[in-house]
Amino acid sequence: MNYYELIYLNKELNVKLKSQTLYRIISPLKNVVELYIGEFCVRFHAIPPTPYVYIRSWNSVKKKNIINFFPDLYGQKVEKILSFTQERYLGIRFSGGSTLWFEVFGSRTNLYLEAKGKFFDSFKICHPSLKIAEQRWKKVVEQNIYSSNETELFDAVSQAIKKAVTDELLIDQKDKIKKQLETINLKNRLCSLNPSIEKTHLEELILIHLPEISDLRNLHTFAVICHHQLAFSAEFRLLADGSRTLFPEAFLPKQTKETFKSISDLIVRHSSNLQREGRYRQLLRISQKELDKAIKKTTVNIKQLDKAVDNEEKAVLWEEYGHILMTMAHKAKPDSNVLITQNYFRNNEEIEIKVDLDKSFVENAKQYYKKASNAKRSMEVVEQKLPLISRRLESLLIGKDMLESVNDIRELDSWRRKMFEKGLLNNQPNQSSSYPNNAIKRRAYATNSNKEKQNSNYFISKPYYEFLVLGFTIWIGKNARSNDALLNLAHKEDIWLHAKSVSGSHVIIRAQQKKPDKSVVEIAASFAAHKSKAKGSGWVPVIYTLKKYVRKAKNAAPGAVIVQKEQVIMVEPLEPRNTI
Repeated sequence: MNYYELIYLNKELNVKLKSQTLYRIISPLKNVVELYIGEFCVRFHAIPPTPYVYIRSWNSVKKKNIINFFPDLYGQKVEKILSFTQERYLGIRFSGGSTLWFEVFGSRTNLYLEAKGKFFDSFKICHPSLKIAEQRWKKVVEQNIYSSNETELFDAVSQAIKKAVTDELLIDQKDKIKKQLETINLKNRLCSLNPSIEKTHLEELILIHLPEISDLRNLHTFAVICHHQLAFSAEFRLLADGSRTLFPEAFLPKQTKETFKSISDLIVRHSSNLQREGRYRQLLRISQKELDKAIKKTTVNIKQLDKAVDNEEKAVLWEEYGHILMTMAHKAKPDSNVLITQNYFRNNEEIEIKVDLDKSFVENAKQYYKKASNAKRSMEVVEQKLPLISRRLESLLIGKDMLESVNDIRELDSWRRKMFEKGLLNNQPNQSSSYPNNAIKRRAYATNSNKEKQNSNYFISKPYYEFLVLGFTIWIGKNARSNDALLNLAHKEDIWLHAKSVSGSHVIIRAQQKKPDKSVVEIAASFAAHKSKAKGSGWVPVIYTLKKYVRKAKNAAPGAVIVQKEQVIMVEPLEPRNTI
């Protein structure tokens, strides 16, 4: 907060708080303190380097997870609000003689309890000590006067500017003045003439009103004009670029987004916008990181699948090797690790076949047949998955283009929600991020969340989680004993799924009425992969079969089953969710 904002706040607090009773002082959040006076709440964000204070009405006080401060002041009435000339201290004096001083500047911003010229307590722990803070305050008291009258405070600023101008005009060498104008930074010169001036838009004001300056006196006049604009023509404006100003639009012609009646209203809206902007930028960075990671992972998967295309030729070659070795089945075991022979499938070209000396020719042939069979199955997976993964990469790249056009937290939440629903992002967006400073909406959202949780598919009485995927009900076991219960409840024509060769949850597709299509099986398999020990892998093999081909062995451990006639599908783990 700049000094002019504090003067206007002083005026507002005097109007609203004078003769009102202090009920309570609490800290609901770190570095935030609230003073409940009459029907108003004075809120101080003691967060360096930009602390700020404002006043607002209040309906209720937070009762949990709070810290109380300065209890000896409770019940006392406010006598007046005080400000120093040219220093950003704001004081609230109470009927008992004590004063609370807000130090609204610097890296040690704090709230102090003062009585008879001594500090007795503070809101935050003082570094290095409360005594040092008291000495800093006493130095300000010696050099300035304090007042509760905004006219006196503005006059003090005006007198300080005139004194600074007079000191500069003592320079009588014209060539020295010109040299200063050529080398000096005009913004810094204005700040030296009036340290209290609003600095945010000073460079723009210089370009507008002082495009060319040939005399130092022009700068002096401009400093006085700026003071008069802030002191007597101020407008509480929130600008379209997100900044705030007290300069009227006629003097600073920047687009105004909103104009407010009080300085507190302006500060509340500006600070909430800054917080929202901070959350937006943080969530944007997270979203970009998640998206880049998903694109990189998908690209790697496509490259791996492209490499697997080579298995087609290998499968044919390995099968040929198996046939050639079978023609030698009448012989004993091989004499060498490498068998040099002719490939009669390829114009009798000379080939080298690696064999295992401990196995017969038939056993070595079976090894090559098995490798060929596995390679063919791998090719089937590739042919099945490559188009899907390619479409996923295309969707991710489209999502990246859309993310570049996102401008605020609401659009970002909408983007994340769509990406989550499409299965392109695993983390659901925070629904309340669009309403960071609206307590009513936060409470409403919390209430709705509780209702949704109560009415959701996570029923305590059921031994499984339940989701809806493309019209089919999906059951997911919670633990080993839950998996057994799930198996008993499922119909024989339901589809049972489980991650292959690792522990995890049993998954059931309720399908006795209608056979699910391939996309439903893939989504359910992705849930099974996510609910297994292999959830960290890029691709997970999942087995599935009808429930009637799954049975419990006698005395088997909880969750252990015997599976027959299973099929294997390769999927990416996906957090379970409802999919319409």
